[in-house]
Amino acid sequence: MTISLSGRVPLQRLVEQAWEQVQGQAREILQRAVEGLLLAERDRRVAEARRRGEKVYRWGYTVRKCWSTLWGSLEQVRVPRLRGCKEIGLVERYERHGLDEVLFALTVGGLSQRKVVDWVRRFLGGTLSPATIGAVLEQAQQQIAQRRSEPIPPRRYRAVVLDGIYLRYRRRASQAPRKGVLLVAVGVREGGGFDVLDWRGAFAETTEDYEELLTRLWKRGLESVELLVSDGEQAIFAAAQTVYPAAGHQLCLAHWFRNLEALTPRFPWFRRRKFRREFWWIWDAETEVQARVWARRFCARWRWAAPEMVQKFQADLHQVLAFFAFPAHWRHRLRTTNLGEGWFKHLRRYLSRFPGCRNAEHSEQVLGCFLLAAEQMHR
Repeated sequence: MTISLSGRVPLQRLVEQAWEQVQGQAREILQRAVEGLLLAERDRRVAEARRRGEKVYRWGYTVRKCWSTLWGSLEQVRVPRLRGCKEIGLVERYERHGLDEVLFALTVGGLSQRKVVDWVRRFLGGTLSPATIGAVLEQAQQQIAQRRSEPIPPRRYRAVVLDGIYLRYRRRASQAPRKGVLLVAVGVREGGGFDVLDWRGAFAETTEDYEELLTRLWKRGLESVELLVSDGEQAIFAAAQTVYPAAGHQLCLAHWFRNLEALTPRFPWFRRRKFRREFWWIWDAETEVQARVWARRFCARWRWAAPEMVQKFQADLHQVLAFFAFPAHWRHRLRTTNLGEGWFKHLRRYLSRFPGCRNAEHSEQVLGCFLLAAEQMHR
């Protein structure tokens, strides 16, 4: 430790050492909690299987070398195994990386910090204090705020994908549950890499909320963008005209396909499969000209079987061709809003574990902590 000329210990160094100790305590208690919950789950499954007359046996342990969490890595975690006619999985692939939210979920999910302390003491035998829990959460919130305010290098992102994730705000004594939405902006780099740039909690997908989200990106340095990808929400079009009037717009092919399919008759399964294959085959074209030729053939084949669908297809075709202007090896990133499909899927599962967010600001905090955990996992 370095000492200043006055003989005093630098405060920053003390804070860093204290934070390392807090992380160590949290990791130790978290690992004990995880292993205890896994043992309880193993015994529960064995008991249920035997009541049904099935032959299921305890089958030792497997050791996971490293599980990344928001507070660091959990090493040498013992996961019980089960054996029937074949090995029975106890932990899903994603949940192996979702255990970083245990303490945070207790607090964000509705418990006060003192109730979390009581829970830890009762079930884990740990001695975390409210101050320790507060320090962990405060550190996470500081990282989230820094993540959402850091400057964006010029010309780093060629496109931005906009999407909304719907959720419910919690019921109150005088108010029923309310619908809410998290508006998320994902930046796409040259080559197809992407980053979650910012997000905004709201009650609905309105022009004002999307405009606020895009304006924040503009103020951070993203002064121009070539393409905006969305599901066709009119509020996005209106907001883009204000903040990025020169940007092109790509209608999400997945959303468009669902709208088109709803206009088709009730085909038998084999004909519906053919319809889907022929539709998606169009977008594997090498150029926009080739895609237009294949689209005309698609319309000719389905004109009599689904005339209403073909009419809408022809009317909207110009809205789905913008992605062909980008290099072929990564343009697939831009043809739908499913760029972060796995990320959004896991986020929805994560949010479903809570009784609901309190309000729009609370939903932003939850998404931020999830994003921090995901970034820690991939480092």
